[in-house]
Amino acid sequence: MSKLNTTSTQHRYELVRDDGSDFVAYQRRRDDGLWHTVATWMIPRAVFN
Repeated sequence: MSKLNTTSTQHRYELVRDDGSDFVAYQRRRDDGLWHTVATWMIPRAVFN
């Protein structure tokens, strides 16, 4: 989850957790103040036998 220090931040990275996988989302603030996801990356998990 993102923690923002100022209201002037124009981009952020957010950790998104799901039951089966984790993702990092890169987001930019739009002119209307809403966040827009530009790209996402999946974080691979190690497989242990």
